[in-house]
Amino acid sequence: METVFINGLGLIGATMARIIKASNPTVTILATDFNQENLDYMVDAGVVTTVTDFTTGASQADLIILATPVSAIRESLNDLATMALKPGVLVTDVGSSKESILAAAQPLMAAGVHFLGGHPMAGSHLTGSANGRLDLLANHSFFLINGNATPTQIKAYQDLLGAGQLHFSELTASQHDQLVSATSHLPHAVAFALANAILPKIKAMDIDPGIPAGGLLDTTRIAKADPDMWTAIFTSERADLLEQIDGFQDQLDRLRTAIANEDQASIHTQVQAANQARRELEQPR
Repeated sequence: METVFINGLGLIGATMARIIKASNPTVTILATDFNQENLDYMVDAGVVTTVTDFTTGASQADLIILATPVSAIRESLNDLATMALKPGVLVTDVGSSKESILAAAQPLMAAGVHFLGGHPMAGSHLTGSANGRLDLLANHSFFLINGNATPTQIKAYQDLLGAGQLHFSELTASQHDQLVSATSHLPHAVAFALANAILPKIKAMDIDPGIPAGGLLDTTRIAKADPDMWTAIFTSERADLLEQIDGFQDQLDRLRTAIANEDQASIHTQVQAANQARRELEQPR
């Protein structure tokens, strides 16, 4: 994989580029992005070799990384299926909705092109190339959902990301989407809803709230995430997400009932269970 083309140099795309360059300084990285500032930043940083358009970059690459919102990834896969690509090229992505992406990749694979779905389970509410970091994904899971990539291609891709200190795991598209819907999509939905429920009320108060309590800041931090990306995720993953929202609503209703009934035992039990569940998330596996 001597030439890599990255479509999208936002936070994750820029991080992937940095990891690849650190793993293999001689690799040629071609890139495109709708935001010229992202391109200029990565070229000035010495990470991206050449700025190019989608068709030119894809046709020259040994590895194509699609690092745009999910809806754009699906469109790119449709475009790639009609293009003349290099023999043995591997196409991959970093999107968070694998069933829909794998379905969109079917024509590409039918044309004989190898596809490997990917999703790094880390990120930030910050956006843009300037916020990409070599260590952003370190010690986090990087899920691989194989379409038709060969073991040799998968190993070469993992080696190319070696400097990122990632923990690779292979899942099916269905397993991935169920897991990510619970661990990422629902928390973001809750953070967005919580911010929209609370902040207008704070603004309406005839007092200066100062700096809000840490609990509010902690639980709404991810509400600063990119609206375009999360609109694409929510609309592409609505079935799994709606199921998670219903489950969350059941828990919220249970807690509301206990509070309304002044049922201290139930409140204590629910909070204690949440304490234990949260601690288990931090235990090494």
